Amino acid sequence: MKKTFKSGFTLAEVLITLAIIGVVATLTLPSLMSNTQEQQAITGFRKAMNTLNEVAQMNAAQDGFDYSGIVTTTAPSNRAVVDPSTGILEQSIWGIMRSKAQVDVEASINGTARVPECGGFTNQVFFRDGTVLCYEGVATNGNAQTNINAVIDTNGLKAPNKLSTCDDANCNTPAKRHINDQFAITLRGASAIPANSTTVDTEDTTEEQQAEQAGKIANETAASAWAMRK
Repeated sequence: MKKTFKSGFTLAEVLITLAIIGVVATLTLPSLMSNTQEQQAITGFRKAMNTLNEVAQMNAAQDGFDYSGIVTTTAPSNRAVVDPSTGILEQSIWGIMRSKAQVDVEASINGTARVPECGGFTNQVFFRDGTVLCYEGVATNGNAQTNINAVIDTNGLKAPNKLSTCDDANCNTPAKRHINDQFAITLRGASAIPANSTTVDTEDTTEEQQAEQAGKIANETAASAWAMRK
């Protein structure tokens, strides 16, 4: 007489399998989520850099000046893009962005919320894709600027609102790489490039503070440059 065998799994076997899957998921999901968020930030950063480069080049071709020709400090406001007294484009970051890019005018002008930190820059332009450009004030003495320090925030008001940094020169060590949603950049000529690591504020600071500031900028530059290479 043939014996029949019952196919299937026992309850104990199913529970053990689920427990193993849970442990594996607990160990791997945080890493996967971190990698996904990092890649999203890098993609947003590179897209924003392309936009900023295209904006400068279009403005140079159409209006005769690029980032090096910026001579006014103009935070987002409801001032006309075209100066009514001259009939030409206002020479400001806001003027260029508003006329040459997809800017969220309402959020930039009337929004009470501002991206925290963001390099400490209070001038902020919100784009329709959620990206925010934060930039330093530009001198109003009529002298064209060589460099304009800025920060790109790839997801606007959403957390973590932290600058990306890297603790080694080439950002090659994953453990020393801290890719967040903000990247330090420099607007120079007709280009947007990773932050200028040579810019250090020497006024009213000690040599130790200057060295610390230089190291901080270098770390931010390394992270931005690495993200552009990815």
